[in-house]
Amino acid sequence: MGTLIFALATDEGTLMVFDNEESAIAYCEGIDVEEGGWRLWNDEGVALAAEFLTPNYRSGRTVGNGTYRLLPDLRLPPLASALASVLRLEPTPYFANLEEVEARVALAHNAHPGS
Repeated sequence: MGTLIFALATDEGTLMVFDNEESAIAYCEGIDVEEGGWRLWNDEGVALAAEFLTPNYRSGRTVGNGTYRLLPDLRLPPLASALASVLRLEPTPYFANLEEVEARVALAHNAHPGS
């Protein structure tokens, strides 16, 4: 592990784990990210904010996703504080349950206490 991205679908409380930033961005549509439908963290549990390189667009009934990248944002809550709102973990080859996610986040925090 090392490049994992954690993504919380805020509408249903499901935590997903992606192999890398590219797969998280491909799955988490820009419109939904911009509207708060997804909260994202890196593999150390540091919150990530979307920086839109091209904006989302809305025109009448048509909407389109812009492009974005993820940047660490220490002003946002870390994954450790968001885990209480997670209702379920989407099946992943990396973690068998939420307790394993919590242990991973605690380990990362202990390795980098200022993050």
